[in-house]
Amino acid sequence: MPTPVVLRQATSADFTLVTSFLATSPRMHRHLDWRPPVEWLGSQPFWVAEAGGRLLAALAIPQDPPGIAWVRIFACAVGVRPMDYWEQLLKCCLEDNALADRPIVPSLALSDWFTTILLRSGFVHHQDIVGLEREVQINNPFLRPNADLFVRLMEPDDLPVVASIDQAAFEPIWQNSLNQVRQSYEQAAIATVAESENEIVGYQVTTVNMFAAHLARLAVKPGLQGHQVGTTLLYDLVQRCRTERLWQITINTQDNNQASLALYRKVGFQLTGEAFPVYVYRG
Repeated sequence: MPTPVVLRQATSADFTLVTSFLATSPRMHRHLDWRPPVEWLGSQPFWVAEAGGRLLAALAIPQDPPGIAWVRIFACAVGVRPMDYWEQLLKCCLEDNALADRPIVPSLALSDWFTTILLRSGFVHHQDIVGLEREVQINNPFLRPNADLFVRLMEPDDLPVVASIDQAAFEPIWQNSLNQVRQSYEQAAIATVAESENEIVGYQVTTVNMFAAHLARLAVKPGLQGHQVGTTLLYDLVQRCRTERLWQITINTQDNNQASLALYRKVGFQLTGEAFPVYVYRG
């Protein structure tokens, strides 16, 4: 008789099993965030399909922040077709008591096979994420700071204020919780805040890889657009990148975020042509 397949929640006790499974999975979707997939163990919903002690597939959509449940990880084992367990695991996750009532369930689509799965199961296209880049040494007449603003390195005590600005500046699916802000700060190479009269009015978080910097996050307190807060943060970032002898800065933003696109283009960023879609589950 075939070994029965069990659908169950994964827990922290499955760390070794899940780590080994993910290391050998030939088909895996991983969300682009600050946490490795196994760090979501212990957060629910995180469900697996298992047969005879062998994992066949895994899906995790834990909420962070509340009400927003990104598809953090989906993977299947060698010899398992993605659609074999996707719909069953998705149903288990959506019915999990750990989810809020009718959460928003978004997902990036970084491969054709995963895009097909999303479209077959009730996800609809929401927007695209586009890439931009800028050479560090290029001068731009519009990249000038506001002399009334003070930019300094971010400190741990700033994180609650930074999180509140982040949550006010973005649509729900892109808002970061305090925990996410803390993780981004801890992993950043350059994290700064802009102050006006000793009040934090904007921030940026940047990572560095070899000779390039990636601006992972820039947010301005609502109501202060037009006060050059974003431009001032970018000016300071460029100066710091020059000091570190970095060659390039890259950015990702939403294709329908016209304010961000206008700012980045104005100060010398150019579209790379790279884009990947975002889908949202509609059932």
